[in-house]
Amino acid sequence: MPKTISYLFLLVSICLISSCKSTPDKISSSEESSTDKMYLPKAGGEANAILVVMDTTDWNGALGQSIRDALSAYVPGLPQNEPYFKVRNINPLKFNSIIQRGTNIIMVHTLDGRGRQSQQMEKYYSEESLEKIRKDSSLYMLPQKDVYAKGQDIVHLFGQTKMQLAAHIKTNEKLLRNYFLKVENDRIAGRLFKVREKQIEKRLAEEYDFTMNIPYGYEVAKALPDFVWIRLLDPAFERDIFVYFQPYTGNAPFDDVLGKREEISSMFMRDIEKPDLYMTLQDTLSQVKEVNFKGKYAKEARGLWKFSDFSAGGPFVSYMFVDEGQKRLYYLEGYVYNPGDDKRVPMQEMEMILQTFTSGLSL
Repeated sequence: MPKTISYLFLLVSICLISSCKSTPDKISSSEESSTDKMYLPKAGGEANAILVVMDTTDWNGALGQSIRDALSAYVPGLPQNEPYFKVRNINPLKFNSIIQRGTNIIMVHTLDGRGRQSQQMEKYYSEESLEKIRKDSSLYMLPQKDVYAKGQDIVHLFGQTKMQLAAHIKTNEKLLRNYFLKVENDRIAGRLFKVREKQIEKRLAEEYDFTMNIPYGYEVAKALPDFVWIRLLDPAFERDIFVYFQPYTGNAPFDDVLGKREEISSMFMRDIEKPDLYMTLQDTLSQVKEVNFKGKYAKEARGLWKFSDFSAGGPFVSYMFVDEGQKRLYYLEGYVYNPGDDKRVPMQEMEMILQTFTSGLSL
């Protein structure tokens, strides 16, 4: 978790939890008995879905819009508009034991709320907690885990007024989005790497002096001295990873990452039976930005690929960086072919695999 998120959550927890009642119906501390949690049901729900428990009138107003703006923005680099999260409002009066098992939940309350739904939301706070909110307008956010179900993440958003809380959310929307991105990515990684292709990982380490976590079912499609392609083939889809590297001479082509990508794909990603058929870029939606990749300066690219005959295409994500210890320039890419279905989760899987990359002395 980024330090800024950890610090904020620690600050709020110290200020708020210290006076909260430790019951399932109140904001409670993480010191709840592990024995009690043993009997909780397992959380469930669609990937990247968040239930937002709040007054439906507020949901349809500026406060609800601030939450939608933070969480329902479209993911860059996908062929169709797909949001980071699918958010759904839950009437607090209908927040029953079945809905409480949701994987991701946001609970929203402000002190200026009126009506039965707002009164219901107030029941989740002790009087001591409400008093702290009244006195300190900087408090607005608190995470909890495994409150109603195992494997559950809940974030409480609260404030003195709707306008005040909406302003907090707008100012810190990346923090809120990144919190749920992390917990969803962690869930995906836990499932994805439950069983791994250890022999492929060993081969990568021995032959190439780098490795990645390779999920079960993936196979090596091509292995050359400076290029390796690993993929998961299914009659309905593909998941593909490839890694290219070359000696680093001090002239890294960071100014033209997409041009380097075209050079690599035209050289290595050609059909054996039809050499004129190769992978290339679509002209739209490509985005390149500077990022920190495993502690190294890198360029991240997102966009769309296609075959030169337009017979297939889809999204990709890539990272280009220099490993100075190995004196290598690396280009890593994950791409998917998933016709007719959403690309959001498959692309998260690609990112999770690429993020496990380890090279040289770090092996």
